[in-house]
Amino acid sequence: MENKNLLDAIKCAIVHKKVGSYIRENIKINMTLKNIAILIEDKIKEEIGFDINNPISQGIAFPVGLSLNNCAAHYTPNYNEEDILLKDDDIIKIDYGVHKNGIIIDSAFTLSLNSKYDEFINISKNLTNYAVSLCSVDAVLGDIGKDIEEYVKSKEITIDNKTYQLKTMTELSGHLIAPYQIHAGKAVPNVSIFYPMRMKEFEYYAIEPFLTNGDGYSILKSPNSHYMLSKNHDIVNNLNENECKVYDIIKKNYYTLPFCQRWLYELEESIKYDNILKNLEKKKIINVYPPIYDINNSIISQFEHTIFIKEKGIINLTKNDYY
Repeated sequence: MENKNLLDAIKCAIVHKKVGSYIRENIKINMTLKNIAILIEDKIKEEIGFDINNPISQGIAFPVGLSLNNCAAHYTPNYNEEDILLKDDDIIKIDYGVHKNGIIIDSAFTLSLNSKYDEFINISKNLTNYAVSLCSVDAVLGDIGKDIEEYVKSKEITIDNKTYQLKTMTELSGHLIAPYQIHAGKAVPNVSIFYPMRMKEFEYYAIEPFLTNGDGYSILKSPNSHYMLSKNHDIVNNLNENECKVYDIIKKNYYTLPFCQRWLYELEESIKYDNILKNLEKKKIINVYPPIYDINNSIISQFEHTIFIKEKGIINLTKNDYY
């Protein structure tokens, strides 16, 4: 089973790298974030061979994250939001996933078209590569977090004649990945905590330190766009007809993979999803994952790799020429 999974992971990693090159060649100033998201989604579907008649066999693993400036994660444009333009003073985290048979490749990179962020982005890139180098069979996950924090303590940057001490986002971590489960239980901390869990052979991990010049504490904001069926979603009761219909749409098209509000409207525009999603959340059928921010006027950079743990060493599945 591990060999079959690894073949699927390698296929998805190849697609992820192709999509990354495509993004970096085609992203432009004054594009809307919605158009960037659709550009990425369409390219993933094309490269992986998405089949609308079997939507959970292979395709997009989770909503495309397009997190600007002090937003760290979990932002993707909603269907009915006002357009946000990418500006030349922005720093953007582009986080997207590809899956085949539920085997997920999760990788991200940071871009800015303004050179004043180059040093910050390069430190972030080096930090993730350093974090990857700490991974192996029996590596203690808490020790990885300690080493990441120690690495960052010595780093500072100067932007617009102001110097900042850097840190990682305290409550954000890397994570174990399992079939059709983007967060499968174990975490890879980005700070020093007591966490004696170890990496094991045949496991997949997303390694993703979030570097910030802000406070490093997560601030959740609205509007929400990311959703996922809860662990107990199959205990369905007390749903009205419309809620049952939306639940069936979610289960058929995404199963236990994350999805976003915009995708639902693209499937069937006539349904009033927003209220139904709120009801499904109240009834614990779905979980919500709001956008995560640091303080105003801070900036965050993220690079992320998916790795596979071997008996000796690892395979960095998403390593490429850019990061």
